[in-house]
Amino acid sequence: MTSVPLNYYLALSAILFSLGVIGVLTRRNAIIVFMSIELMLNAVNLTLVAFSSFLGDSTGQVFVFFVMAVAAAEAA
Repeated sequence: MTSVPLNYYLALSAILFSLGVIGVLTRRNAIIVFMSIELMLNAVNLTLVAFSSFLGDSTGQVFVFFVMAVAAAEAA
């Protein structure tokens, strides 16, 4: 079974992050801005997990939990 290359994950993450930046810069509604920030945080999470899996190290996955805690604090 073949695995998905790291470049695909990074490209998807860059697209998601760009969409989040566009949403933050163009929208004035606070809820849309927070959703865009959440999209950017999820793009960073995807990058961290992809590199963690690629390198065989669990440090990136530990950082994801911290980012998720920040996102939960933002939602509250």
